[in-house]
Amino acid sequence: MNRERKLRQDRETMRRRILDAAKRLFVKEGFENVSMRRIATAIEYSPAAIYRYFRSKREILSVLRDEGFRRFVAGQRERSGSHSDPLERLRQSGRGYLEFARREPDYYHLMFSTDCAEVELDGDLAVNSLLSYRLFRESVQDCLDTGRFGDVDPEAAAFAFWSGVHGLANLINTGRFGVMAQAGNHEELIDRILEFTLRSARAEDTTAERGDAS
Repeated sequence: MNRERKLRQDRETMRRRILDAAKRLFVKEGFENVSMRRIATAIEYSPAAIYRYFRSKREILSVLRDEGFRRFVAGQRERSGSHSDPLERLRQSGRGYLEFARREPDYYHLMFSTDCAEVELDGDLAVNSLLSYRLFRESVQDCLDTGRFGDVDPEAAAFAFWSGVHGLANLINTGRFGVMAQAGNHEELIDRILEFTLRSARAEDTTAERGDAS
């Protein structure tokens, strides 16, 4: 291994240590309560030296959110890519959202529960977060293009569905869903909740079928 490659690997290893330590601290204590000094102390590193890797804790949080959204987008594409029916793609998008929230709770928290003022909202570190919403909104628009949901504003429909799924994800991750839901198969209940969220589309389909039958 040549010296240049070794230096590059050492740098990436240190960046990873900083990011992992910062993620734990941000999730546990909140962005405002964590300083660059605290992050450096967590990995037994010099507070001054940490600035060789990141300019600020804002940049660190932005990088972590970008990592999370990159994983999230990959999951979005994997789940919805094989479905030709727009409604099924949207349903899978909701399911994927919930599964990501449970599988990656720390990333999910940093992606969706931190203040937008604390992160970069444009540039390279915002690309994946914007892409995530664009892919989701396209799924909603595809449903609208087939006449589903009726005559509604695409942005309103997208935010309505997103709000419902996001609220459910928070209920699950905080344990409230498990405490309040009645005994039974919770996974089946989640599926029924998603069906209920999409009920307007199902009603539109039913109306169309009745019209054809007459």
